[in-house]
Amino acid sequence: MYRIIIFTIQILILLIFFTFVFSYPFSISLDIANLKYTFSSNILFGILIFFLLIVYISNYIFFRSRLSVNKFFLNNKYNKIQKGYQHFMEGMISIANKDHLNASKSLKRMSNYFKEEPSLSLLLKSEVYKIEKRLPELINVYETMIKSHKTESLGYRGLMEQNLNNGDYHHAFLYGEKLFNINPNIEKLYETLIYICAKTKNWNQLILISDKAYKRRIISKEDLHENKSIGYFEISQIKFESDPKEASKNITKALEYKKNFPPYIELHLKIISSTNNLSLLKRMIKKYWAQSPTNIIRTIITKIILENNIGNLSFINQIINNNRNDEESKKMLIFFAIKNQEWGIARSKILGLIGSKPSREICLFMADIELGENNDKQKSDSWILRSEGAIEHNIWTCKISNQSQENWNSLSESGFFNSLILTDQSK
Repeated sequence: MYRIIIFTIQILILLIFFTFVFSYPFSISLDIANLKYTFSSNILFGILIFFLLIVYISNYIFFRSRLSVNKFFLNNKYNKIQKGYQHFMEGMISIANKDHLNASKSLKRMSNYFKEEPSLSLLLKSEVYKIEKRLPELINVYETMIKSHKTESLGYRGLMEQNLNNGDYHHAFLYGEKLFNINPNIEKLYETLIYICAKTKNWNQLILISDKAYKRRIISKEDLHENKSIGYFEISQIKFESDPKEASKNITKALEYKKNFPPYIELHLKIISSTNNLSLLKRMIKKYWAQSPTNIIRTIITKIILENNIGNLSFINQIINNNRNDEESKKMLIFFAIKNQEWGIARSKILGLIGSKPSREICLFMADIELGENNDKQKSDSWILRSEGAIEHNIWTCKISNQSQENWNSLSESGFFNSLILTDQSK
């Protein structure tokens, strides 16, 4: 509408101008080689109008023809794109239906239509080559993908997965890290990267990638603390033999992020024990028992006490001073009373713990008491026999594979990162 109004105004202006010119003609004289030519102004303006009409018609024909040619090429390109998309959809449907032969045919047809913009062609190629297990060609496709901004994330993901499948965790992490920098929100990408870190024991990188993930809101603060604690714990284990001071710093950081976690407490006490600082060791034993008087902590502390020959009853009473009525404190006192051959203390403390279904540990305590106090081998053997039917208290179980193992590790024996949970088998 706007164009029509402008065009109408222009025509009206021209009509008014030429009406005025032709209504008031005048004579025009020219002297050429002693000859004088005289003619009316209407002739001059008539020639000018004729010339302008020729120019207008020529431009109109030129631009119309040019538009028609461009329209032809655009329609041709559009038709090619439509056919390309059609073959792409046919290929993806064939892949979904596991019709590998038709998927390959669709790929060949589609490649003819997406030569200038190969993104979809590369995607279909990667899926077809993956199905056909044409790994060298598949790698080439992924390497081509990473050269384009549109497909680089697909390329890096494909290269990461292929290197993972080949057990090349170093290159898998390099490609995965580049992918993470492009798009950290890709599903399971962070989990894959920390698994690779655990597999390659690259704990510093695990800490760094966890910090990045938290800043980009991929993981919660709880997950950040959990995974960083594992990183510092593993670094501490590595430094244990060569640099106990550095090992102590790292395990302290781990305990700051995850307080009272039994494996961390065990490593911390072992590090202190290796320095022969008995005063500090005793202080930390009392601290950890006051904070967490549990069955597994008791097992850890008992082992450390035995290894350092500090199991006298005076020290044991100091340990349990704040929670001596707790069941686990009583068990600790019973164990070291037996070790110190204080049979009266051991028997008096165990009476309320036997019950109708005593644990394996209580049965073995009673066996030691009967043999040590009364030299009654028959009763002792009876308690040992009874212990064989009792159930162990605590065990580490992978929450994914349900496979059990004796000790905690950041990577379970079934191959899952941070999947072990402590389960009480007696319940």
